Amino acid sequence: MSNSESLSQPSSEFATAPQAGLWRRLAALFYDWLILIALWMLAMALGLGVVALLNSAGLISFAGYADPAAYIAAHKIWFQLYSLALFIGFYLYFWCKGGQTLGMRSWRILLVQQNGKPITLKQAAIRASTALLGLGNLWLLIRWGKDLALQDQLSKTQVIVLTKQQSSALNLYRNAR
Repeated sequence: MSNSESLSQPSSEFATAPQAGLWRRLAALFYDWLILIALWMLAMALGLGVVALLNSAGLISFAGYADPAAYIAAHKIWFQLYSLALFIGFYLYFWCKGGQTLGMRSWRILLVQQNGKPITLKQAAIRASTALLGLGNLWLLIRWGKDLALQDQLSKTQVIVLTKQQSSALNLYRNAR
């Protein structure tokens, strides 16, 4: 049985695994944000290049603007939506592909449904929209001992801590397509 097949089956070991605490979640979130900052810088450079190409092709004009940055600032809603799509896309891709972002993998935590199965795209979307940029994790402090963040409760998911052996056995990204 391959790793992806074993993850697609309900796993009692995942359903009963210990929940990840606040500090481990925040550490993984910090790692993810470092990656997202780099991706965002690349995406903004790509966006600036597209705007420059559109100007060169005559589809848009920088006339009336001091420079391309002024043009972008005047039309910032599109770049904000572009950024939001990048951030949400990052989490949806990794959560649905293998249950872990790169930061979660570093801290050996895994996102699964409360019965241990992999999450669905719908659950990932609910989770991303209710996480409040990570502030939903503070719900762990309000509901001390329950070990479910706001986004966990609303999306019917859980973040579990993997043992070193489980983490090595999953090795999700080596087998990912």
